[in-house]
Amino acid sequence: MKEFIDSHCHIFNIVDIPLYETIQGKVNFNTFSKLFFVPLAGGLYAANKIKEIEKKKDFIKFFERSLEESIFKFEKHLLDLTGGNTDILITPLIMDFDYVKEDGDNFSNLKAQTERLLNAVDKASAKLKIKICPFIGFDLRKLRYADGLQQIQNLWKTYGSSPQNTTIKEIKNGSILGIKLYPPMGFNPYPANKERYLEFYRWCIEKDIPITVHCQEGSYGGGSTKKEIKNFTNPLNWLKLFSDNPDLKNLKINFAHFGGEDGVEDMLDPLKFWVGGIDKNSWTYTIIKLLQKYPNTYSDISGYNYGKDKLNDFSSNLRKVIEFDYKGQFTEGEFRLKDKLLWGSDVPMVLSEDSYEGHYKNYFNQFDKVVKSASISNLHKKEFLENLVMNNPKEFLNLK
Repeated sequence: MKEFIDSHCHIFNIVDIPLYETIQGKVNFNTFSKLFFVPLAGGLYAANKIKEIEKKKDFIKFFERSLEESIFKFEKHLLDLTGGNTDILITPLIMDFDYVKEDGDNFSNLKAQTERLLNAVDKASAKLKIKICPFIGFDLRKLRYADGLQQIQNLWKTYGSSPQNTTIKEIKNGSILGIKLYPPMGFNPYPANKERYLEFYRWCIEKDIPITVHCQEGSYGGGSTKKEIKNFTNPLNWLKLFSDNPDLKNLKINFAHFGGEDGVEDMLDPLKFWVGGIDKNSWTYTIIKLLQKYPNTYSDISGYNYGKDKLNDFSSNLRKVIEFDYKGQFTEGEFRLKDKLLWGSDVPMVLSEDSYEGHYKNYFNQFDKVVKSASISNLHKKEFLENLVMNNPKEFLNLK
């Protein structure tokens, strides 16, 4: 590979994030379930509990490191994967925790968190062999305030960058390339009182700012109920937004996680043989509608579980999606998934998963195996892989 882009990852530590919310999110994803359901029997309980905590060591230690330490550790993993002869870019997503962090000045954390990361990247730049260009977080609830839109416009003016016709090699480390939205934190991206939200989206189109939005049913939020989280995160909100507002058809947006492995599993329903075994009411299929209908829509497959449970083989399910795309079985619009999907890892959220096995290379290889096992030509396998790690993210990020 000449170039490699991770379109969905994070670099933060305990200073930046509300750890309680982050751990709670891992619980909601059932990642920590064994910590709470091990046998309550003396020594056996203690031994199992210690064993399960040990499994989460990489994830927990990530939050103990300085940002610079995490940057260089991440870089080492990426260089081990690519061999060091590849132009590498990662776009860590900064989360807007201003409504969650307990602080006297409620709207000060986002700016401080952004500056901490940019300062760490700046200090590391002289030694870095990779490029780090974050997305700045924004909680759309801030648009309720008279100066809400001005807040994000000022932040973008200070930190943002639109690198038209710039290569990975040429781009400046620390350039902010886009905006990260996280609806589970407590907002619907297309509410009833929508005018200020529409102003925000129109501004993003005007400035050609890419947006990455969380789009997976299993999520955590800052005090939101599971029902609220599901409603806020549902891709139907975006389908309605585009349908109601044709002027937004060129909004550049990445629906992160592709609905997750559960969304893909829900879509592949062999009982619905009359529609080719596809549940068209599932989250992932709704995302596919968005990808096929609108020109600047994308979806990363970050945080995907390549393992199995008692009923499902998640790697096999993703392989079927690739095969269905090349066979033309998704017919919602003119665009193909091969031109719309992005590679992402979701580091550090995958650090303790079995498919990661302590190294980024092992995690990426799970995806590589899925592509190579697909019943498509070798030429198409090469095309699909290069599109996800290189061609599609460059289109999304306005790079050449």
